[in-house]
Amino acid sequence: MAGLSVYAETAILNALLRGTNFVAPPSAALRLALCTADPTDAGNLNEIASGTWYTRQLTGAFTAPAPGGAGQQVSNASSITFPAVTGAAITVTHVAVFDALNAGNMLFSAPMLSSKTLQVGDVLSFAPGTLIGNLN
Repeated sequence: MAGLSVYAETAILNALLRGTNFVAPPSAALRLALCTADPTDAGNLNEIASGTWYTRQLTGAFTAPAPGGAGQQVSNASSITFPAVTGAAITVTHVAVFDALNAGNMLFSAPMLSSKTLQVGDVLSFAPGTLIGNLN
């Protein structure tokens, strides 16, 4: 995924260059969010409104960093599946990873390869290896 959030950038710089302790969120707490527009590095969200069907989903484990792309990369090790859409169709353009189910801190975000319009009854799922994050 591209785009570390301002929160993550600040934490990394403070930890690496200023000696400030940063306690990373446990990987078991990481949640994937769906966004209807770019959430921006500042975390302006544009997240789908919580409703009867939508809630951030656990990401599960990520693979160990390995060379890939222009630097080191990781990917989701298991499927991430959202419940079936109810109410009305929605178009997802971006995803973001948060450290909490509600509110919390956005860690990074990225655009979908192509936007996806989910119709009522559709289920959005990300197969293992399809969410790729890299640093270079």
